[in-house]
Amino acid sequence: MTREEIIKNLFEQMSVAKRGMYTRMQAITNGLPVSRTQLELLFTIKHLQPVSFKQLAAQLQLTPGAISQLADGLNQHGLIERETNPNDRRSQTLQLSGDGVTLLQTIEKRRRETMERVVKDLTNEELTVWLRIQQKMIVEHQTVLDKKQTDKGEHE
Repeated sequence: MTREEIIKNLFEQMSVAKRGMYTRMQAITNGLPVSRTQLELLFTIKHLQPVSFKQLAAQLQLTPGAISQLADGLNQHGLIERETNPNDRRSQTLQLSGDGVTLLQTIEKRRRETMERVVKDLTNEELTVWLRIQQKMIVEHQTVLDKKQTDKGEHE
């Protein structure tokens, strides 16, 4: 098989895997008061908290307005807390509330159980190789994203 054929097959298989994981994630979040995008925002807040709307927008590649709209829904469900930034009274930071922490713990447990079922037939060595490959891909994607942001800053 040529490199071109291998890459084509990889893209096809990644699409199939993505659809499968999407279906499993739908089952994990079924009945919860958040959308998939809000869930992604919650996990991002968890990792960066306290975090500003601007930081979240950059991290998730969304507009600050979109972040604000998503955050409003999470705030209404009592999953996040907004605080005025002590260094800049014009901005707010977000962090998880106690209910938000509990919700993410529940979802993380469900995700871990799902992932364990998905990879049950893989050896530790295969998982390690997969992890290294994903890490390389993430570094490449982040490099491209950083360059786009740098180029955008130079043109403003």
